[in-house]
Amino acid sequence: MAATEARREESPEQGRLVRVTVNLTERTYRALLRSVEITGHNKTDTINRALHVNAWMEDVLRAGGNIYVEETPGAELQKIKII
Repeated sequence: MAATEARREESPEQGRLVRVTVNLTERTYRALLRSVEITGHNKTDTINRALHVNAWMEDVLRAGGNIYVEETPGAELQKIKII
């Protein structure tokens, strides 16, 4: 890959699309389809959102923070652990 191509991939312009190819396990693909069904977003937007959420979670955890989820209203908070 040429140096100019590498620079473009490292810092794409806001809104500019960069094509990538990924291989998903069957289980992950089913999760993608389920997410598309739940949200009504297309696959590209669903993957983009998932990557942003993952990066945010990693930032919080690396900074020493914690993330909790309340699965149902009033339920006990459960600490999220990323393995």
